[in-house]
Amino acid sequence: MAYRTTGYIIDTVYSLLSGLSVKKYKVTKPTKASDSEYIVINCLPIPANVMQVCIFNVNYHVKDKGDGIPDHEKISAGETAVLAVLEKVTASNYLIDFESQETFREEGEHFSNLRFSFKYINS
Repeated sequence: MAYRTTGYIIDTVYSLLSGLSVKKYKVTKPTKASDSEYIVINCLPIPANVMQVCIFNVNYHVKDKGDGIPDHEKISAGETAVLAVLEKVTASNYLIDFESQETFREEGEHFSNLRFSFKYINS
């Protein structure tokens, strides 16, 4: 069996999103992000079952237009780009399914939390 780790999943998703021109970070965002838009990919724990299933997040961060005013157009465009890439994925040993979306506010920016399930079939 070839068990996978959260690092494998994050690296796989990072690679799948490589065609997007926005800066990407694994696990956590930088302390001071200077980019107006960027992506952070992280993953929840994965079990060691024959069917390994875990949740990963693609957080699309966008600087606010003004004091607490989100840039909905950029957030929406980013969400659409991420979904377009990950919905097209076809692989023989894993599946990616869209689970949910929620928008959060942080100081000076808003981000869309796109949540997916990653199902890896051990053989």
